[in-house]
Amino acid sequence: MTALLGPAVAGTLRYEALMALRRRAVWYTLLPLSLLALVMVAGAPASAEGAHRAGDAALKVSLFCLPGVAAAFVDRLARGNGGGMGELLAAAPFRGAAHLVARLAAPLAVALLPLLLVMLAAGALGAVEDGGAAPLRAALLGFAVVVLPGAAAGAAFGALAGLLMPPVLARVAAVLAWCWATIATPRFSPVPTPTGTLLSPLGGYPGAAWLGQPEVLAHRFLDGPLSPPVGTGTALLNLAAVAGTTTLFVAAAGLLLAGRR
Repeated sequence: MTALLGPAVAGTLRYEALMALRRRAVWYTLLPLSLLALVMVAGAPASAEGAHRAGDAALKVSLFCLPGVAAAFVDRLARGNGGGMGELLAAAPFRGAAHLVARLAAPLAVALLPLLLVMLAAGALGAVEDGGAAPLRAALLGFAVVVLPGAAAGAAFGALAGLLMPPVLARVAAVLAWCWATIATPRFSPVPTPTGTLLSPLGGYPGAAWLGQPEVLAHRFLDGPLSPPVGTGTALLNLAAVAGTTTLFVAAAGLLLAGRR
């Protein structure tokens, strides 16, 4: 890894990953949620198509576990920039936007490990039902197009919220924001919401387009330009929108950090 990324980048990634492994808050938050998702996946009725279980698992992990990712990242940048760390990071040979991304990407990879295990377990159960390896491939696809993009968006928002408010309030805000963006349809929300649109990080569009999940999980019975019919094109647009939102959160966090040094 050092040869590919360079010693400064590889060292930063390794350091941030080790720090994430040692943080109890990450495991206290994500392990119970992962076990809950695993129980729901294991208790789901058998499907005629084993790959369907993997798609169902991806959306359950997204809905129930990713708020925990957002909450766990609240102090990721705020704590790491305190106590003189801002000056130390400014003097490091590897800094700027790439350093900020590394500080988020390495802990995110650690936080995603239990979620990946849940997806692999769903794929294994589906493989037993289906008698083939297709459900395992579907599980990896679900992790890549449903869980990973949503987790990145949640982590970036949580890290940004932690720079804007005290940790307790930021954790509440991160969880509420996730529910607002994935559950609260216009019928239940007094303010406009991304739920049921291409802007939602739930993963409903990729899940419906590529993993055999109900289309209602994508558009939530809404219509209009932001809630188009499910298809490969709209699933890709959803992924692009979530990636763009994640980039905006990271950029805003970077600007806040730069202003505090």
